[in-house]
Amino acid sequence: MQEDNAGPYASIYNQKVFQIEEIQRLLWPGNSPDLNAIEPTWFWMKRETTKKGAITSNAQLKEAWIKCWNDMPQELIQAWIDRIPVHIEEIIACKGNNLYKEGRKKGQEKKRIH
Repeated sequence: MQEDNAGPYASIYNQKVFQIEEIQRLLWPGNSPDLNAIEPTWFWMKRETTKKGAITSNAQLKEAWIKCWNDMPQELIQAWIDRIPVHIEEIIACKGNNLYKEGRKKGQEKKRIH
């Protein structure tokens, strides 16, 4: 289970359930989009659902987001997952301090995965 220390995850109830079910919890820094496979999803979905302009109807917006979610290519999802170990290695190299910067390194070729 990947989670940061946000309130909903830190509840006593959640802790007990994880303990009973013997679920291994990974400690994760908060506000770390490069370490969270779902973060690129929101940007991609927003771009996909607004290609023809902003949607102004709540019903149409909901329908578009559900369709976009269901149509998301598995290859794209896998690319977002595959990038996580690279970022973990970078954080380890920085010894967990604040030197880690999200995104590509200076001089690194820009690679779009979303």
